[in-house]
Amino acid sequence: MKKLIFVAVAAVVALASCTKTSVNTPVNVIGFTPATEIATRVTGSVFPTTETFGAYAWTANTAGEYFIDNKEVSFDGTKWTTATPYYWPKNQSVDFFCYYPYNATGAIPVVTKTKITYNNVDFSATQLDIMYADKAVAYTDNANQVEDGQNAYEGVPTIFRHAGCKVKINVILGENEKTEGDGTVTKWDVSLKSTTLSGLYVQGSCELNLADSPSTGLVPWVKPAGNVWAANTALTNSVDNSLYTDVVVHNLVKNEGVTVIPETYMLPQTLAAGQQKITLLFDVTTYRKAPGAADFVLALTQNDVAVSADLIIDTTDLNAITAWEMNHNIVYNITIGPAGKQITFDPAIDNWVNKTVATNIELQI
Repeated sequence: MKKLIFVAVAAVVALASCTKTSVNTPVNVIGFTPATEIATRVTGSVFPTTETFGAYAWTANTAGEYFIDNKEVSFDGTKWTTATPYYWPKNQSVDFFCYYPYNATGAIPVVTKTKITYNNVDFSATQLDIMYADKAVAYTDNANQVEDGQNAYEGVPTIFRHAGCKVKINVILGENEKTEGDGTVTKWDVSLKSTTLSGLYVQGSCELNLADSPSTGLVPWVKPAGNVWAANTALTNSVDNSLYTDVVVHNLVKNEGVTVIPETYMLPQTLAAGQQKITLLFDVTTYRKAPGAADFVLALTQNDVAVSADLIIDTTDLNAITAWEMNHNIVYNITIGPAGKQITFDPAIDNWVNKTVATNIELQI
């Protein structure tokens, strides 16, 4: 990638009537004002001052060279800036694009003026909150855009969007005890042994394009169709992948949720019936207490009871989840009811089968 060294000139020399005159010019350092997801003055979405991000910039009407070429931006205690300062040029506007995290292995985008491309990112390996910023078009000076309640930073408005999807899964034990009309009580102890996600796409590519006629100010990038990435490979069985498998034994307590898959960054993907699945492995112990009895008696022990379900929730209401989309945070709450259906009987009597004896039986005395 071409490297451009920009030299800041602190003084301008003018020649007039054969007399050299030095005119001092104020130095105006380019700063940045990062936030997440909000395109206006915000509270509570300020970018963490302990993190850094990468920046590109182009001056207007240039053929393609970078004004700022993938430089790291950090917070120096008072402002967001590059290690080597860049200064606003005179009589020219500048376009900016920023991304996070800076130069992270496996998640570095290919950046041009009109396109951002992420190539074959492996979410199962990186587990990074990959973010890209709206393009800041035609800026000529620092802007005061973000307040976090304590500080107001002046700089190029840098509004980050999440390129991935974040998924979390909780398991909740519902009713685990039933009392019949005659006073018989049945209860269940449930131990969750493992949780496995399978059939997931984990590697993919994404291309973001700029609108045909970008205006000044913040210009969003056009997301791919369906708000999902193009999948490159599928993880059909994640048993051996610790990222998507929880093998800690959880003794479930009624109405108390257990997080079995923590907030995990996933490849944005379309969900299909029978493909992306969750499998829960339980041990279930059944106890019964007869009417008037003081204690429960062990009735049944079941080990390694496996229950699977699709991760697609294809309904017509707002709770439908047919895709893990970019910039979405999805929480699955899975309620387990060990009781199931009551065992009932359906008695019937088969009809008699009539037989006719063709020959009479004769007895002799």
